[in-house]
Amino acid sequence: MLLPLSKRLYAARTFEEAVDTILDDTIALLGAEYGNVQLPIGDGLAIVAQRGLTDRFLKAFRRVSKSDGCACGRALQLHKTVVVSDVEKDADFAVFLKDARDAGFRAVQSTPFFTSDGLLLGMVSTHFASVHEPTSIELEILQSYSIVASEHVYRLLGNEMLGTKAKHMNDALYASLLRTAMT
Repeated sequence: MLLPLSKRLYAARTFEEAVDTILDDTIALLGAEYGNVQLPIGDGLAIVAQRGLTDRFLKAFRRVSKSDGCACGRALQLHKTVVVSDVEKDADFAVFLKDARDAGFRAVQSTPFFTSDGLLLGMVSTHFASVHEPTSIELEILQSYSIVASEHVYRLLGNEMLGTKAKHMNDALYASLLRTAMT
């Protein structure tokens, strides 16, 4: 499974294409209904790509810090995948429960993507409409993919600063949301 994912990823020739490929591949791998990719800005994360999430959710999670109890905040703090198999039963997620209900998801997983040098390149989160826990095989494939993806995305970044790229992509995503809301 890792080989086809890697081939799709290596076909991406721009940073933005690679981010979209990572998101689409992770959603497909885990059988999720929704997902997003966040990139680091300072000590936090900013959403730069998404599939199927509501405007309200995207506004609530536009920027996340490691002190937040959401899955991506915890994954950022712990530097490892966090799975919340049922947001209704997770005490740390209670603050975000209304956002999850409004967005239509019941479970979420967040996986940080680090280069081999330990640089955080991003976070991919997938959201499931029903109570769900990815299998250990799915998570192992995702972990292997995260290493391949991080190295490829880092190469595509070139001389650009990751925070600058993240801010630009985050601003573009939210500008498009605003334009859509006005039409």
